[in-house]
This record gives sequence, C-alpha cells and structure tokens, in this order.
Amino acid sequence: MVPRPADLRHAPRRAVLCGRAAPAEDYSIPAAGRSVLDELEFGDPVMARNIQAAKRLESRDIPIQLLGESGTGKEYFARALHTASERADKPFVAVNCGSLPEMLLQSELFGRANGAGTQTDDERGRIVQANGGTLFLDDVGDLPLELQAQLLHVLEEREVMPHDSDTPIKVDIRIVSAARGSLQEKIRRGEFREDLFYRLQSLVLTLPPLRDRKDKKELTRHLFAQESAATPAVGLSEDLIDALCAYSWPGNIRQLRNVLRGMIALRTSDRLDLTSLPADYGIGAPVAEAEPRDSAPEVQSLNPLEKAERSALLREIDLHHGNISRVAHKLGIGRNTLYRKMRRLGIAFPSRQSARR
Repeated sequence: MVPRPADLRHAPRRAVLCGRAAPAEDYSIPAAGRSVLDELEFGDPVMARNIQAAKRLESRDIPIQLLGESGTGKEYFARALHTASERADKPFVAVNCGSLPEMLLQSELFGRANGAGTQTDDERGRIVQANGGTLFLDDVGDLPLELQAQLLHVLEEREVMPHDSDTPIKVDIRIVSAARGSLQEKIRRGEFREDLFYRLQSLVLTLPPLRDRKDKKELTRHLFAQESAATPAVGLSEDLIDALCAYSWPGNIRQLRNVLRGMIALRTSDRLDLTSLPADYGIGAPVAEAEPRDSAPEVQSLNPLEKAERSALLREIDLHHGNISRVAHKLGIGRNTLYRKMRRLGIAFPSRQSARR
C-alpha cells in the first residue's frame, strides 16, 4: 500500500498533468534550480523530452502548440508553461475554440464595442484580458476561417480589433494552442489557414495518451493523493493500482481522476482495493456474469480493467492456497461477495483438496 495522504501532504504539492483546469496556486514553488515544468515529470520518457524542450523556451515568447487526445492534460501543461515563464504574474486566459458558435466566439475572443466608451471584462474579450500574460487556445483547429484571419492579424500586428469597432487595441501576449491531432488534414481540406498554422507552430509537443505512458503508477498515486487530500487518511492497495494501470483509459487522465474521485467518495473503509472498483466500469457493454463452474469462460471477453482485477484475484487465491475464507478476509469482503466477483471474472472455484492445504 502506498503512503497515506496524511504523509503525502507534507511533501511538496506537484502539479499533475491532469485533464481539468487548475488555478495557478496549484503549482508549488519548485526547489532551487528546478523549474515548475520539472514538477510535471513522473518518469515517462516522452513527457521528459517534452518538458526539457519546453524549459529551453521558458524565457522566450515563442508560440507552442500542444497535440494530444482529449484528457491528456494539454491545458495543465499550458498553465505550467505560463507559470514557468516571465509572464507568471500576469493573466493566464483559456478559450475553447470549439465551444461556441462563430458570432459568440468572435465577441468572446476579440471583444466588442458597446458605444458607451467603457467596457466590462466580457466586452473587452479574452485576448485583451490576457494582455501581458498567456492566451491558451484549446481545440484551435475548430476556429472558423474568418476568425483565423483575425487571429493571424493579432499575431502579426500585436493588436486586436473588437467587433463593431474601428479602434485597435495593442496587446502583448504569448500564444499557446492545442489540438487533438495534426492540423495538416484540415489545411488540405481548406478548413485551416496554412499561414496561421506556421505562426502557431514554432514548437510542437505531443502529449502521450495515458495508456502509452510509462509512469502510470506514479501518476496514479499522485492523482490519488491530490483527490484524497481533503478526506480522512485513506490508502490505496497495490492490486488496485495494478488494475487501474492495466486499463486503456480512453478518456485519459481526466477519466482516471474522475474514477479515483468516485471511489474515494463512495469508500466504506480507509483503504481502497479491488472491491472499490465500480461494478459497471469498462469499455463497451457489460460482461455477462459467468456461470459457477470449474472451467473458466473466455477471458478475452473481459475488458482490460477486469482482466487485471482477475489476475490480481487469482494471485490472492493462489497465495492462500484456494482458501476462500482467507481471501475474503484479506480483501475485507464477505465470502458471498467474493464468490460473485469470481463468477463475474470467470474464476473457477478451487477444489476442496487445494482449499485444505
């Protein structure tokens, strides 16, 4: 079992690459000689290369584009880039370019004139709000062509023209953009401007999906420590970590965080283990419960998380020589609950001879 959050709280709080936005104060002050970006490294070589490349640009305003599947932590990485830069004490403003219709997005980004001579923050637009700091454009590939032209003007002239206004506003911003995949195909289809593409791509970093990361255990432990920090001391079993790391996580870190959050909220003891996994969790349709018989069903029908749970449970059964009572006691569940779990995972019941050993 990993150290409980009561112990982990005394360690420096590291900024995790997670799939949700986080306030700037989530980043701890790094030790001397370390960058905030170093706090994002948990041992994955691809992430390590990304971090080293980004660190070389900490003091420069070169545009950076982050590529990766949804939930891989692109906004978190962008926030770390901002916090590590000389603009750290200025605003970090995030805009999802695919979340609004074109007219609303135009006002959201570039602002609008109100005819009264003064403007609220909303009327100033996100670009002006980010003045002096960093503007993060998520899903930039979804930006409509007309607004792409306006964004290119901002990058080239360092000024923004609010909607229904003839007076440009000078701005000083760093741009970090993100996309779920390469924009080359959108360029070929005429959906994205090639000149804007090159202005946004001085450096391109690809964040790996969670299933491909080599640091899943360390990342899982840290996410767990973050999510459980506000609760009474609670631990996480190694078998559960193994099961979580074996799952493919199509929603990436955001999905893993949400599952951990749910298990912590629904816990019935101070230790999470395999019995804490959501019963209906997995990809696709639920797997039908196996009939109680000595021969196991086709394990291929189980999803990766269930396969990992099955392997871990088989290890416990073997460790206790098939004594179901001892296995149930070790897992902190009743015998009937354990039998149901064995049926669901297609685990054959031990023979009486093996159970007596």
